Amino acid sequence: MKNVLSLDSLERLGWRFGLGTITALLSELGDPHLFLRCVHVAGSNGKGSTCAFLAKFLQGSGYRTGLYTSPHLCDIRERFRIDGAWIPREDLERHTDLVLSACERVREKLGHLPTHFEALTALAFHWFKEQKVDWVVLEVGLGGRLDATNVIPFSGVSLIVPITLEHQDILGKTLLKIAFEKAGILKPHGIAATVQYHPEAAEIIDQVAREKGVTLWREGKDFSFRKRPGGFDWEGPGLKGRFRVPALSDYQVINAALAVAGIQALRAQGVRGNRGGIQRALSTMRWPGRSEIVGRKPLVLLDGAHNPGAALMLRVFLEDRYPGKRWVVLNGFLKDKDHLGFLRTLAPMTAFSVVTEPSAGRAQDGRRVWRDAWKRAGIPCGLQRDWRKALKVALREAKKKSLPLLVTGSLYLVGDVRKELVGSRGLERI
Repeated sequence: MKNVLSLDSLERLGWRFGLGTITALLSELGDPHLFLRCVHVAGSNGKGSTCAFLAKFLQGSGYRTGLYTSPHLCDIRERFRIDGAWIPREDLERHTDLVLSACERVREKLGHLPTHFEALTALAFHWFKEQKVDWVVLEVGLGGRLDATNVIPFSGVSLIVPITLEHQDILGKTLLKIAFEKAGILKPHGIAATVQYHPEAAEIIDQVAREKGVTLWREGKDFSFRKRPGGFDWEGPGLKGRFRVPALSDYQVINAALAVAGIQALRAQGVRGNRGGIQRALSTMRWPGRSEIVGRKPLVLLDGAHNPGAALMLRVFLEDRYPGKRWVVLNGFLKDKDHLGFLRTLAPMTAFSVVTEPSAGRAQDGRRVWRDAWKRAGIPCGLQRDWRKALKVALREAKKKSLPLLVTGSLYLVGDVRKELVGSRGLERI
């Protein structure tokens, strides 16, 4: 008899921080995480693409490589990949049944069910173990120290992408507190690398690393990079050279450079691979929904930026790639995001805004976004709660005004729009 639970039914439980429940769930499944070699990535902006660079390198070096990321754009299967390919539907169904049965047993023992993310994380570990992967690249869901992915006892390398203020209601009100949570993925006596632009975040990561005896490679001290036309220069332990990656945006260069540091840390531990393999990984990795063009008449650009730090990186990219352009901006946010700070950054380059609400259950009220941000900034703005109708309005305005269209503010919104315009094309193997 099929399990009465479903993955969707677990979503209403929200987030739970702490490793007790995920540990109990994995115990019911035979502790699959203990059989895996992992690379772990935390931080605020760029985790997914940094993971994708690393996975592409490991795959290209001959390792069977699992990749676990979140959230998904168009299909939950995107979260689970081996050598770039989504989990097959039959594998997802089979492992879902196993995990949900284990969830019921956890409820009997602990008195509560695992959350949606805990169940998905357990599913990923169980599938990767069954498929006998050589390496798993893990993206933290939220925070780090108490995130379900942090149940792994050790990692080949831990990476922390730039940290900004985010999820302050959960992780803390200051960069120091947020950085402390992110630094929780550092494993005693392990190797880690980080790129940070806020001194307080860098300081707390360095402090946690010292306390745990971690070898920490810091950008600007232990390795460095500089963006060049069509790529970037990189210099650090065991490697110095230029990588040609014409399609990278400025903020993806940061992710790529940190991934190179992670690769060098893995190579220092005996992982196969060479400079040519790094170049191939950087040249062939694609990460949909990040500075992705999905239309030409009008130009339609998707970017899943959803906090002020990411908005600033997006603005720098757009001003560099499309100097002097003003945009029609289709935007919507989740409730826990700083939409005011985000839109304040994009307002100077916005000709017309269309506010909507992402299909996710935690969507911010579009009236608040319209009233608090766009109206206050004096930017012409329309409000349409239904994102499909909002997309039609935005496309009509872009064509009428001969302006490009930017879709941003939420990965859920970007995923919905991408699915509407191009389906799953380009996603099933990356």
